[in-house]
Amino acid sequence: MLASPETAASLQAQFDRAAQIEGTADWDSAAFAYADIYRTALQLRSVADAVVALRGQARACRQAGMLDVGEDLSDLSFEIAYRSGHLRDAARALNTTATIRHVQQDLEGAAVLYEQALDLARDVGDDELIALAAQNIGILRNMEGAFDAARELYLESIAAALRTGDARSALVAYMHLGMVCSDLDTCMEASLYLERALEIAERLGDRLLIASVHANRARPLLRLGELDHAEQALDAAEALIPGDGYPGTRCNIMRRRAALARLRGNLDEAERLALRALQAAIAEQLTLERADALDELSLIREEQGRRALAWAALRESYDLFVAAQAYGYARRAEERLQALTSSA
Repeated sequence: MLASPETAASLQAQFDRAAQIEGTADWDSAAFAYADIYRTALQLRSVADAVVALRGQARACRQAGMLDVGEDLSDLSFEIAYRSGHLRDAARALNTTATIRHVQQDLEGAAVLYEQALDLARDVGDDELIALAAQNIGILRNMEGAFDAARELYLESIAAALRTGDARSALVAYMHLGMVCSDLDTCMEASLYLERALEIAERLGDRLLIASVHANRARPLLRLGELDHAEQALDAAEALIPGDGYPGTRCNIMRRRAALARLRGNLDEAERLALRALQAAIAEQLTLERADALDELSLIREEQGRRALAWAALRESYDLFVAAQAYGYARRAEERLQALTSSA
């Protein structure tokens, strides 16, 4: 049964209203709104609208912490879409399920689903989903330590985002690309990508993103020995963060300032800053930031000649990286642990 133009317009108005509610982070109300749309779509026998409504309800349930319900809904959305030949919506449903697995810390399962979503998105030419799924897989590959693979995925994400004109998605992918190039020690390349991310962030006028990019720019600059430029980037980032907001970015800034002080030979100041970053990460329960601060603290204490304390900090950092499934960084910490042990 085909919906009349009036019915179709009414259904679109319901979708618009549900999206508006979702945008206010009222997840329970959003879930109910999408459920109402799903029932209406079934009455109209509109498969396309039904699968989109299910996916919206799944997103709202994920945000509300109802992960099992959300996964069931996104699985149902996929089954209906795939069997009905709506492959674009099937790919998007797979991606929604992947995000739920990601939140559940089932990173292996999430990676498989992201890959399936990406393959299907490539088949149907869904650049918006290609940009998103490629970036998500890149993040997981980054954590595994497959830095070259992550780099290629971020490049694919950027290309797809630029084709759709999605500046924000391109910005985030450029930022991740810059960071993975730092992991690969191609720091000149990293700086170029992060400069591009900064240009887009400034054009969008998003203070938090501008601050995040500035803070991340400091990393390759420190490795290149451009200490004054790194300090300027950190100053710019800190100036954009209000009050005690954005704890992850604040921890990142403090950790980079600790590295800056260490590279300038001011080890007491470096230790003070690293401990501040560590305390802030503990207070905010930020596992990766805590591991990163401990990694820096181990470098400082090694330069201070306090090798036992350096080893202890690095061992704790390693354990936290493993707990966060950031195995690439854990392997690097393990290599340093072995070096510290053999030189003791």
